[in-house]
Amino acid sequence: MARADDPPANGRTEEIEPFWLDYQRTCGIKVEGFAATALGPTRAVSDELALLVRNGVKRAHATLKREFEKDLEPLPAPGDHLVVLDGAGHPRAIVRNTHVELRHFRDIDDEFAFTAGEGDLTLHWWLVAHRQQWSEQAEREGFEIGEDSELVLEFFDLVWPQPQAEPA
Repeated sequence: MARADDPPANGRTEEIEPFWLDYQRTCGIKVEGFAATALGPTRAVSDELALLVRNGVKRAHATLKREFEKDLEPLPAPGDHLVVLDGAGHPRAIVRNTHVELRHFRDIDDEFAFTAGEGDLTLHWWLVAHRQQWSEQAEREGFEIGEDSELVLEFFDLVWPQPQAEPA
C-alpha cells in the first residue's frame, strides 16, 4: 500500500497518451513530444502541486539544475509541454513553458515564490520548504546544497484541461 510520504509513482502510460491526444485533438494542434512528471518529492506533495497547477494557482516551478545533468536531459525551453502527474502517476494537467531561466537559490524573489503558488505564497515559506526538501535530498544522495545552488525555473501556462471561464 502506497503511503503519502512515498516517492511519486511512475507515470501510467496507458493514461498519459490518451490525455495528451485529447489535448491535441480538442485544441486542434499537433505538438511533437512532451515530458510527463510529478512535481513533488512525495505522493502527497505531488497530489497537492498537481491540484494547484490544475486550478491555475501554480504557474512556475523550480528544479535543481543537477537533476537534468545527472539524468543527461536537456534543460526545458519555452514552448515545451509538460504533463503534470499526481502522486499515483495519473495525468492531471498539461502546461506549456512560457519562460525558462537559471537562477541561484539565493536569487529567488517574492515574485517567483508567489508565481510558484505554494504554501502561503510568500518568499519566506518557499525558501523554508525548499531548503528542507533539497537538504534532505542532498543528504540522501551525497551532494552539497547551498545558496549558490543553480535552479532551473520554469514559468508556464495551463493549457489542458482548458481553464474554465468565470460565469458572467
